[in-house]
Parts: sequence; structure tokens; C-alpha cells
Amino acid sequence: MAMIDHALAYAERGWHVFPIHSVGEGCSCNNNACEDQGKHPRTPHGLLDATTEADIIRDWWSQCPDANIGVRTGKISGIVVLDIDAKSGGLESWRDLQDFNGRVDTLTSQTGGGGLHLFFEAPEVELKSTSGQMAPGIDTKAEGGYVVMPPSLHISGRRYRWEDEDDE
Repeated sequence: MAMIDHALAYAERGWHVFPIHSVGEGCSCNNNACEDQGKHPRTPHGLLDATTEADIIRDWWSQCPDANIGVRTGKISGIVVLDIDAKSGGLESWRDLQDFNGRVDTLTSQTGGGGLHLFFEAPEVELKSTSGQMAPGIDTKAEGGYVVMPPSLHISGRRYRWEDEDDE
């Protein structure tokens, strides 16, 4: 399946998508000092450009077929995401939270950097995106946030993938 097919499938779920820069020999933004390779928006207004309109999505990916996929979080897409960052101790924090509160089963993707994205239905009350407030290495992606979606390519060379998918 091509990236555009994945982007359209997310849009069909009601998730607002937009193209993100891709990685290869560095970031497609052509900034040799890019600190957010393969994770930042290609569109002028970033996540504010996110849409479920198939014609717009087709146009974006026809121009950049290898673009990574971003999904805007919060009420507009109906999702909030816990972003568990492996390199910042997030996996340990998440284990500790589950040991205390019980195991959580939800739609989960593995990031290219070894972390996790845990997807939840957005509540009626508006939640803001946060960084490290829940626990070390755990960010919340809600209003004003977005996540990189499978099968986007991470700078590590690994793809984001759904937890229940086999390795390619």
C-alpha cells in the first residue's frame, strides 16, 4: 500500500491528515541542521492544514508520494494520544503507571524510535497537549498536537507500525 492509501484510510476514519517531511539522506526540508527530521509539516500552516478531504490529500501525496503522514489530535479528529518516548524513560514510566493503575488495552502503534503511541477517544472536555506532565518521557497529544502515523519512516530507518502488524 502506498503512503497516499494510508493517508486516505486515516481520513476515512475521520482523522485529519497532512503531509510531513520524509527522511532519506537527511530530512526532505533540505536543512542540514534539521532537528526534527521526518517529523515536521510540509504544509504552510502545519497541523492547521490537516483535512479529511480526499481531493486535497491526493493532491498533497501526488506532489510528494514519500511524505510521512501526520494526524492532528484533539476534538477535530476525535483522538488523544499518549506519546511514550523510549529515549526519555517513557517506557519505564508507562510500566510504572500500569503497575499502579492496571493494564491499558488500546489501539497502539510503535514509533520508529522505539516508543509507543497509545490512541484514545477524545473526551468531551478539551484537553491540551502536554510534555512530560503525566510522567517522565510521556507526552499527551491533544488540542494543538499531532502524531506521526504508520507506515511513516523514522530517521532511524525503521517504520512506524501498528502494534499488531508483523515486521516487514
